[in-house]
Amino acid sequence: MNKKLTIALVLGFIVVLSFVFRSKIGQLASIGNRGQEGETNSPMPSPIVTSTPYASPTPVPSDALKPAPSQIPAYIGRPTEEVRVNPEEVKIFSEAQKQEIYRLLQNFGKSVREKPDFFAGWLQLGLLKKNIGDYEGARDAWEYASIIRPLNDVSFANLGQLYWRYLHLFSQSEKNFKMAIKNNPHDAGTYASLSDLYFYSMKEKADLADDVLLQGIAANPANADIFKALAVLYERKKEYANAIEWWQKTLALDPQNKDIIDRIDGLKKKLEQ
Repeated sequence: MNKKLTIALVLGFIVVLSFVFRSKIGQLASIGNRGQEGETNSPMPSPIVTSTPYASPTPVPSDALKPAPSQIPAYIGRPTEEVRVNPEEVKIFSEAQKQEIYRLLQNFGKSVREKPDFFAGWLQLGLLKKNIGDYEGARDAWEYASIIRPLNDVSFANLGQLYWRYLHLFSQSEKNFKMAIKNNPHDAGTYASLSDLYFYSMKEKADLADDVLLQGIAANPANADIFKALAVLYERKKEYANAIEWWQKTLALDPQNKDIIDRIDGLKKKLEQ
């Protein structure tokens, strides 16, 4: 098989099995979570698989945004070519697949070591390290990507997910989600992720969960996904009147959606009980 085709197929496989860093809205599957900066037994939405390892609704910042070579600091994180495996995380892969992932990791590791300004390489390296359970290695790769492209949103959103779901450093997660939103206020998924972080894992800031979504709606008044996220949040809080209001606003953007109509009817029945 052609070498380039093999790499493309393997990368596609990695993406399908990868953790979703561009977390989207509406997934309500439950998993537990406990953290070092706080803990909760509430169900937390599971990640959703994205179509590409570092997909963004807007293009990766152009060369006009990258710093001059003299501004790029030395990388001081874990070795880029290190294959540091968590056996539990790689059980889903066959031996051949694992070996190909390790090879790709080392190739990307060498590429970014030789060319530290290779932004997409750092994003991919972080994803590969995440997929083998090397969360610290993924963190270092994405932190460095954030340094060399401070105006991008992808690496910051990835770090927000990693610090939240895997490293359980909630204030770091919050910081990175906020930076992703600042750099790209038009990504609905990041607002939803920050809202979920507050609701599920930062109980002292749970009252900010709806504020974040309202901020997202203000920046994206035609994006039905954020309206849905707010309606679902009010359902979780058992604030059914508010949930109905926001489902109705969502329906105005998607008037033929029978699921939303049924949802509103179900909530009205709850209010009548």
